Amino acid sequence: MANARLSAKKRVVITGLGVVSPCGVGIEPFWDSVRNGRSGVSWVTSFDASQLYCRIAGEVRDFDPADYLPRSDARKSGRFVHFGVAAATLAVQDAGLDSVALDPYRYGAIFGTSVAGNGNVADGIYAEYLSKGAEYCGPTDCVQMAAHAATAHVLIALGMKGPNASTGTGCCSSLEAIAFGRDMLRSGQADVMVVGGTETCVSEFGMSLLCKTGVLTHYNEEPEKASRPYDATRDGLALSEGAGALVLETAEHAMDRGAHIYGEVLGYGTATEGKHLVIPDPSGVELARAFRFALTDSRLSSDDIDYVCAHGISNQGYDAADTRAIKIVLGERAYNIPVSSIKSTTGQPFAAGGAWQAAAACMTMQENVVAPTINYHTRDPECDLDYVPNQARVARIETVMLNSHSFGGTHAALILRKFDEHG
Repeated sequence: MANARLSAKKRVVITGLGVVSPCGVGIEPFWDSVRNGRSGVSWVTSFDASQLYCRIAGEVRDFDPADYLPRSDARKSGRFVHFGVAAATLAVQDAGLDSVALDPYRYGAIFGTSVAGNGNVADGIYAEYLSKGAEYCGPTDCVQMAAHAATAHVLIALGMKGPNASTGTGCCSSLEAIAFGRDMLRSGQADVMVVGGTETCVSEFGMSLLCKTGVLTHYNEEPEKASRPYDATRDGLALSEGAGALVLETAEHAMDRGAHIYGEVLGYGTATEGKHLVIPDPSGVELARAFRFALTDSRLSSDDIDYVCAHGISNQGYDAADTRAIKIVLGERAYNIPVSSIKSTTGQPFAAGGAWQAAAACMTMQENVVAPTINYHTRDPECDLDYVPNQARVARIETVMLNSHSFGGTHAALILRKFDEHG
């Protein structure tokens, strides 16, 4: 078995899931929406998007940051911080952890983000500075905009003093945070790590710049049908926002306290195209390399993979790269393995996406139900795998392979597996 040679002190398991998303806040509402294909994408309401070619997105609504942060902290900090702290708090609650009882020096956090406070708190700070001058800016404004603000607020909110970091590798940030958290636990530097990603790109500034790149969908008529991964009519991503968090523990620590274990983090791999900031290489060669690195790290072969929870953002090149890489790595088995994209339901939240995929993968392994790729109706000859179209599917799933693809051509792959204490 994959980890028969690793002791319980070295094996890393997932014991808690926290999600803030347009499809729901908390793992149960999120998974219910994703499993049943209820889209969280709708018309933008947080600002006037009428002048943009894309006027739809997945917005988190009915969310009060004061439920998770002191109101004074919530006023000063950015929405990406609010989402990150909320997701972390929900994950810790789901894990049944008592933060007070934990050794704070063996309890840490790693969160990723692409744009940090830009598109949210930074917009207001810049406007205040330009209209009134620096004397009207707050004493902590400079750090509230920074990427590490989310991780720092999580550390403060949960009483952590252990290993911590912030990742900024675009859409790969969450998977990288999970891998870093696993490494901290395996090294013996921590017993518990809370890891994930948070993002708030749905703003006038953020969406205006993204419209300039042309990566957003033009399909405004029926927002819930705009994200169409792998479908021949796909024309761009539906932007989204939110956060996702996972509680990682050593298997020994989790078993000692009788924790519910969703799955085990087995392997991670990364590779890059190194060609262009925005335009992807549709060949899938470098993603295949990342998949193979993850398999090697997991001590598994491609025959062990039961399901691919794919990046799938409804972009022509990215979706083609997903498909080709899966075929390169899995060979003929690729046609018999379910592949699906939850982004068809949630939209694309950049750095938070990998954490959402990991949460969905955990629920897939727990319930043996594969979430569908909704809005899949027109077959693309270049995307010819089993994308679990439109309806969830019951299937025995032991091992899941996930991937993310970031701007600049960076690829990340993660492998999760049901936990067996005997290896």
